[in-house]
Parts: sequence; structure tokens; C-alpha cells
Amino acid sequence: MIEEQNPWWISPELIKENAYYRRYLSSPVRWDVELPVSLKPYSLNIVFGPRQVGKSTALILLIKRLLDGGTDPRGVFYFACDKLADYRELDRVLSRYLEFRRRAGVSSSVIVLDEVTYPREWYRAVKYRIDRGDFENDVLILTGSLTISAKGEAETFPGRRGLGKVLVMHPLPFSMFVRLFGVEVPTGDLRFVVDNFHRYLGLLPRLSELFRYFLAVGGFPNAVRDFFTRGAVSQETEFDFVGSISSDIYKLRRSETFFKLTARAIIERASSEFSFHTISRDYGVGTVKTAVSYVGLLEKLHLLKTVEAVDPNTGLPMPRKLRKFYLLDPFIYHSFSKWVGAAPPDEAKMAEAAVAAHLARLYKLYYLKLNGEVDLVAEVDGELWGVEVKYGRVRKGGRRAVGRIKRFIYVSRDEAGDDVIPAPLFLAMLKTPHAVEIGTA
Repeated sequence: MIEEQNPWWISPELIKENAYYRRYLSSPVRWDVELPVSLKPYSLNIVFGPRQVGKSTALILLIKRLLDGGTDPRGVFYFACDKLADYRELDRVLSRYLEFRRRAGVSSSVIVLDEVTYPREWYRAVKYRIDRGDFENDVLILTGSLTISAKGEAETFPGRRGLGKVLVMHPLPFSMFVRLFGVEVPTGDLRFVVDNFHRYLGLLPRLSELFRYFLAVGGFPNAVRDFFTRGAVSQETEFDFVGSISSDIYKLRRSETFFKLTARAIIERASSEFSFHTISRDYGVGTVKTAVSYVGLLEKLHLLKTVEAVDPNTGLPMPRKLRKFYLLDPFIYHSFSKWVGAAPPDEAKMAEAAVAAHLARLYKLYYLKLNGEVDLVAEVDGELWGVEVKYGRVRKGGRRAVGRIKRFIYVSRDEAGDDVIPAPLFLAMLKTPHAVEIGTA
């Protein structure tokens, strides 16, 4: 069974038999994802993120790079754990590989356990082997479904991660999306964008067209491939995504009804600030405590970013104030809208959500409600920057420094000027990572 999933033990060229690699090669559009995992022994890396975000493909491409770089094929072990029942079966798989490499004289391995959260209590087998010292010269990379975060299973390895990292893999950012269409534009942090955007205004017509595509398609690989082959995202892709979320909700023993009502509230009140009480009272999500719980579930499943108000004088969040809620990709908005029976947000609100989702991968993010609203406040190298997304005419005259917020930029539909940056150019130049590190050992 383990040999079938590791055909490169016979010949490195046989990695082409892997289903994910075959699908990658046959896709009308391809991009490489280099997960910034630690490859120095001993490391325990954990990678999680939304369903269908491309984790398995990224791992197979990593294995291909290792093989091409001369790593002993027998020292690269991949196993998809989605057919295993529990930790006992997982331990038997690990035992077989350890015996195989002992006979082969391999002293150090890269061990990839894909969808490791499927077997019940999977972590018991991994922790047992770590504590025995079986992996002291190895690199482990574990990936899982959304439940690895929602159940807190990533936190079950205190003192056992070595040099490893905990990563969240996100959908394709707009800066990478435009490259699929042959558009190359320099990227950098927020300061870089503000200082250099005016040099690339000539690209705006094409970037605006691509941004409309992005707001309709999003950055999930299957949706992007659909767009390249069919010109639109297929119902099958949307149904598969929603079905996987529904499956995770069931595994977590949560209410699909409350989940959908919470998602509906977020979609219908997109870009507005509101409270958990509103979700509970106006959408029937049980008590306020229940509403808090289901918003938290959406966050733990890496589908949602909650943005708190900020005190402009201290730079600290104000948790008792109303909050803003953003789904993290246009594909999630469109899929969930059909699932819950709500109209998707309009273009302006989708654009604000896209800006928020991209900034949140780079900076701590807040909003300000004081003498008018500042859509977003990003903490940039210890400074607070106001970011206002304005799809109508931009009027800057009344905005002055507020506490620690000394600088304001305006993200527009297509206007450009001093600190006024068109959204397509802003996001195309913002160097937004595909995978974000959220913790180390």
C-alpha cells in the first residue's frame, strides 16, 4: 500500500503517475506554490487551510523539487491518510515505512502525511513516534482539512516541533492571478505600492479587466481552472467546495443551519460593522454566545477575517465595539451566496473585502469609527495607516490625522492621484504571500 503512493522509489520519473501531478500537468493554467516549510531535521511542519486550496498539489510539487535536487527517493515518503480509520492504522503505516527505510539504509527522511486529520485521534500515532525518537533525523510535513485548526489539533505538539513551522495556505492572491494572464508588475509591501504605483498606471486598463475576472472567480485553483477552460466557474466546483465545508461541519458536530445563517448575515451585511447580537437576533443564530461560536468557527476554518475597531490614540483593538466581517476570497462569497440563498455583495463591497483579505495576510488590521468611518487601518512597521476603499468619487479634503493614524491612502475603482490608487493596481503590486506562517516551535 505504501509503495503505491511512492512510485519514485522505483524511479524518480514515476512521480508523473501521481494523480495530483498528472492533473497539474494537464491543467490549462499552472502555477508553482513553494510552501516555506523547514526542510532541516528535526522539523515538524503543519500546513492547513481551506478545502480545495491546493495543499496536496503543493506537496507533490515539493517532492518533485526534492527528487530533482538529488534527494534519495527512498528518503521521501508520501502518504494520503484519507482512507485510514484511526491512529492505529496510521501507526501501522508509519511502522512499515520506518522498517522499509531501515532495510534500505536511509537515515534521514522527508515524511509527508497528507490529510492526516482523517484518521480518528491521528495525533496519538505521531506524538508516540516523536517521543520514541523515531523521527529525530527527519522532516515531517502534516497537512489536514479545516478541522486541524478548528479542533485545535495543531496545538497538541508542545515542544515537539523542532525547527518546524505552522502555515496557513490561502487562495491565490491577485498579484499571482494577473501573472497567469501574462501581466508582470513589480510587487512589494504597502510602502512600495504607495511610492511606485504611478509608474505603472499604463497597465490599469488590462488590470481592471483582470480584477473584474478575479472578483467573479477568486483564487481557488479549481475555480481558476474552470475560468480558463469554460469562461466561468462551474456549478460542480461550487458544489464540491460547499459539500466539503458541510462535511467538516458534520465532523465537528456543529449545526449546518446555524453555520449557514451566520454566513448569510456576513454576506448580506458585507463591509458594514455590526455585532454578534445582530447575528443572533436578526438571523436566528441562537444566543449571542452561539453567534460568537459560529463566527469563530468560520475564522478557524480560514474562511473569514473579523476586523475589530481600533483606538486611534493607543493603536489597541476595542473588542466591545461593533466589528466588520470579511470572507477571504470572492469564490467563497459566490459559493456561499448560492448555498445560503443570498445575493452576493456588489462590486464595491467585494472590492473592499478583497483589499481587506490581502492586507490581512501582511498586517494587523482594524477599522476606525470616529467622525466618519475609515474602512481599514493597517499597522505598518509600528505605524497606523488608514486605507479607505472608495468606488465612487474620491474626496480627500476632510480627512486629517487622527491620533496615531497620520497617513491615509484611498483605494479607488479607477481614479489615480496623490495617495489615490486604483484597486486593480494596488492589489497587483501588493506582494501578498500564498502561504502565511502563523507560528513556530
